[in-house]
Amino acid sequence: MPIWAWVLIVLGVAFVGFVIYANVSEGKKKRYTLENGEATHGWLVQANNALFEDGFLDSYALIILSPDKATNNDRDYMTELADRIMELKTEEGETKAERKVSRLMADETYVEGKWDKLPDEFTGGKPVYLAHLMVYRDDLPGKKLKYRKVYCSIVWDEPGRMVCTRPFPKDEEEDEDDED
Repeated sequence: MPIWAWVLIVLGVAFVGFVIYANVSEGKKKRYTLENGEATHGWLVQANNALFEDGFLDSYALIILSPDKATNNDRDYMTELADRIMELKTEEGETKAERKVSRLMADETYVEGKWDKLPDEFTGGKPVYLAHLMVYRDDLPGKKLKYRKVYCSIVWDEPGRMVCTRPFPKDEEEDEDDED
């Protein structure tokens, strides 16, 4: 067999090995977050457009969430804040806090474990984080994003740990029907 054929075989085996390793590693990270993290929800700021359509590939999104349950459960406050953040994606912002949020929105690259506390001046002193979320389609109703509220898990005392979706509670799906 020619040497180029051996090279292709070795590269193919290495690629398959890498894909298997990446999937196993990703599964371990998700399992850890689900087992050790807080089951909560976040509020969608933006997501990969493919997640709103039928498909099978997992992808990422940006959400806001708060460790303060009263803040996190305030749908009106959190959705308005998410809208303000999205507006700053295309604007510089007038205040120092708005400019900081604008810079956070400028880079759309998914960074596993990235969650930034938003400036108190921007949130009215409420503890709110802008988080990169790994979205697993199997956790979503109909395997696509439908609602502003996204069920997720986060390990609050381990900054840099993945934030990921968790299965959508079946008993709450009907309650979400009136959402944006």
